[in-house]
Amino acid sequence: MAELRRRVSQLSDLAERIDLRERGREGRLLADMVDVLRELSLDIEEVSQNQEELEEYVEEIDSDLMSLEEDVYLGDDDDETDGLFDADDEDDEVSYIELECPVCELESSYNESLFSEDGIQLTCPHCGNVVFDSDEDCLVVDDEDGDWEADDDDLELFD
Repeated sequence: MAELRRRVSQLSDLAERIDLRERGREGRLLADMVDVLRELSLDIEEVSQNQEELEEYVEEIDSDLMSLEEDVYLGDDDDETDGLFDADDEDDEVSYIELECPVCELESSYNESLFSEDGIQLTCPHCGNVVFDSDEDCLVVDDEDGDWEADDDDLELFD
């Protein structure tokens, strides 16, 4: 950028020294072209400065966004909720209930607070089978003898 400004300045000085405007139509045309070049170089310099400011601003936004993503998706190291928390229960520990799916027989952990909400059906993340239905307030378990339901007392808690 500095090189462009230097060269346009040299052309402008040269045009003034040889008094280009006084040398007929071609001289006036060349002098006008030098003036346009001077204005263009100033505009390019301004655009360049604006571009640098925008790049710095975008880098700040990118950094802020990365921090936000880490807070939301990864959570803090001491936050056991992986970035998802209730503002009222920030300092409360989260309890989980471990359930074994009667269909695929794989264990999955569920947030204990989900078991107290109405209208919730918890499904196995592996096969999609419903393992808890809050409307019936029981676990849905497939036993060898047929379907049976367990009360909330049968849930195994762990932290």
